[in-house]
Amino acid sequence: MVRLSGSISNIVNFRNILNRIYFILIGQLTILQAFSQPQKEIFIPIQQRSELKLEPDLDTLEEGTEYIFRYEIAEGFKISQSFFDKGLATLYDSFIVIQPKPTFPKGTEKSSLRFIIINQQKTRILLMKEYILKSTGKFYPVLPKSKTNIIKLYPDFRLERNNVYNKRDLLERPRVLLFDNEYSDTARRIKAVRLTIIKGNMEKHFRSPNDSLSLEMLREIRRIKGKHTAFLCLEVPHLRNKIRNVWMRFFITD
Repeated sequence: MVRLSGSISNIVNFRNILNRIYFILIGQLTILQAFSQPQKEIFIPIQQRSELKLEPDLDTLEEGTEYIFRYEIAEGFKISQSFFDKGLATLYDSFIVIQPKPTFPKGTEKSSLRFIIINQQKTRILLMKEYILKSTGKFYPVLPKSKTNIIKLYPDFRLERNNVYNKRDLLERPRVLLFDNEYSDTARRIKAVRLTIIKGNMEKHFRSPNDSLSLEMLREIRRIKGKHTAFLCLEVPHLRNKIRNVWMRFFITD
């Protein structure tokens, strides 16, 4: 009975020792993780230090303007790196050139010019100068949205939706071209051309099995007197042997 109680006491002591070792290891691991985390570098405003001076002392920069700043650096120091976060900064022997490039087309935003300077003992000092960038929008032209499915009559006569055309425009240019957008140089392959001409309550439908207006279409166009509505449909090969139809409505006059 005495031996059993002694064994239980030894087991309890052993468990207590293991628990202490566990908590010590957890504490050391936490400390190591804290020291292993990257420390964020803090930049000090130039106005609070005497090692570096910039002239002129501006607070606002405008887009489209190139700025030249003279700098003076204390004896025993040199500029290791310079960086401007909203544009380009070029460092020379006694001056720095800044070309602002705002990220917004119009309005104001904050920016900063940063320096890393070092002394002879290789001690680093992080400095910065903050600016307000002004953008008027004139250097960010708004381009119109590119039009798609551009239909032309060969070689370069463009058809516009709902426009009025003289029948001679079609008779003199029977071949039809299709481009994906107004900047495309290569025409799409056209499998067939369909044309519907509406005269009052009567409609006439034609189909040509290639990329040109058929003789039957041209004869009907030649007969037009006055103003008539026309629908042009291009059958264009698409993915997996499918056909995509591109429609356009316009008017034909004599």
